[in-house]
Amino acid sequence: MAKKAQRLRKAQEAGAAFRHALTEGQEAERTRIARELHDDTVQTLIAVAQCIDLATRWIESDPKPAIDLLTTARTQAVESVGSLRRLIANLRPPMLEELGLIPALKMLGQGEKDTHVEVNVLGSERRLNEAVELALFRVAQEAVQNAKRHGQAQHITLQVHFSPHELTLTISDDGNGFQLPDQFDSLAMTGHYGLLGMIERVQQLGGSIQIISKPEHGTQIRVVLPVANAEQPTTTVLDPVCGALIQPERAYGSIVYHGQRYFFCCPICQGAFQQDPPLYLSPQRPIESQ
Repeated sequence: MAKKAQRLRKAQEAGAAFRHALTEGQEAERTRIARELHDDTVQTLIAVAQCIDLATRWIESDPKPAIDLLTTARTQAVESVGSLRRLIANLRPPMLEELGLIPALKMLGQGEKDTHVEVNVLGSERRLNEAVELALFRVAQEAVQNAKRHGQAQHITLQVHFSPHELTLTISDDGNGFQLPDQFDSLAMTGHYGLLGMIERVQQLGGSIQIISKPEHGTQIRVVLPVANAEQPTTTVLDPVCGALIQPERAYGSIVYHGQRYFFCCPICQGAFQQDPPLYLSPQRPIESQ
């Protein structure tokens, strides 16, 4: 009974520490976003507005300086759009929703300058449901950042294995590694909130996670998630909303309407179709029966 009480107390302490860290992490992220928007985007937009105001005053009396000001304003606006796109990509990568897990992982690897990130795919690549793709991407993102920041890894491999009923993501690095605790419950007490967050994400989706690491021997993280066999096109079809070509097994999702199944390339198209299916239906577009 004493041992059980001790384990329960440790679990409660770890849970409290994790919740506290989660709250602090959320506030820190909000502060970072607010600072980035204020110091970059807001200041740029103020400069754009000032350029436009000055150009408006001079446009009739002296067009040359006015044109120069408008050119500067346009350049600043384009730079601001680029900054916002980078910020949005960090919050929720558009490629993950539009093209799926593998292109998003490749984009993640391409964004790393000092570390070589390799993405390997085994099995028949296909789209998964939104929750699974997001969880796997966040696990990979956290693992890559940990390998760089704490392990000083030079090479990281992301291997994704598609099988009929599950997906396996293995992240391996050649970094410094670390000593694993005896119980993962103690991760919160030792400040390993990223690893604990990975475990929480995977367990919420009914999956399993294995972490193997030793000092000076790198780290390997293996995630296995069950995946449902969602309906997928067996031939190339057209998205009824945007007309994009969808290759076999690469649809984001599908909807059955009046006995016919329609496939979509992204959640935006699927949502638009859900609101008003007749608007997008065309007898010339190939579809598949349910």
